[in-house]
Amino acid sequence: MNPKTTEKKPLPWLLMGLGLLVPIFIIVMAFFAAKSDAETQKKYQQQYAEIAKKHAQAAENQ
Repeated sequence: MNPKTTEKKPLPWLLMGLGLLVPIFIIVMAFFAAKSDAETQKKYQQQYAEIAKKHAQAAENQ
């Protein structure tokens, strides 16, 4: 009896590479989104402070 010989298929290097790159890409995009959100929040807080200051001045002038 001869043992069955199985043919080894070549490793799908492209799929393995994509399997590693996709999670890295998602993490990097999440980092940039969080950074952008922090900058946007800071800008909105500055605008809110300016608007609140204008309203306070308008209330004093009435």
